[in-house]
Amino acid sequence: MNEFPEPHKPGIVIFDMDYTVWPYWADCHLDPPFSSSNGVVKDSRNHQVKIYPDILKILNFCRDHDIPTAVASKSPETSMYKELMKLLDIHKYFVQFEIYCRSKDNHMRAINKGQKVEFNDMIFFDDEYGNIETTKRLGVTAIHCPHRNGVSWKLFLEALKKHSEKHKSKQRTLK
Repeated sequence: MNEFPEPHKPGIVIFDMDYTVWPYWADCHLDPPFSSSNGVVKDSRNHQVKIYPDILKILNFCRDHDIPTAVASKSPETSMYKELMKLLDIHKYFVQFEIYCRSKDNHMRAINKGQKVEFNDMIFFDDEYGNIETTKRLGVTAIHCPHRNGVSWKLFLEALKKHSEKHKSKQRTLK
């Protein structure tokens, strides 16, 4: 395992799904039932279901550095999202799934309680500014993904740096 690139490692990294991990509003743009053949997942209209290019690299990095990951997605289609994650073989990376139609502060509180990770030790990625602002108020390092670009490796590394700097400045004020 490589050395961690920043002085402070986050307690958990949390991902919204739509336009953050995959390039869809899955509950609006994809039609079940889904099928999987030779690692290719398709919906009932034969559209291939994909994740953004850097997602597996990011999830593997988190796993390799013992950083848990979780899902915080605002959708009424919990079972559909979990099915897609299983078919895409990414469900195994996540320790908690918060998928329901409530404000993202509810998702963060559930993860805080379930994983025993303080808000200020969380990094959260989302494509919607409202969710970023809501979670920032809790103390979460909330990172906006450019619309329809998802989380890139570059954005992920920038988030690690921002999170580490936040903790560094907090330590200075405590001295």
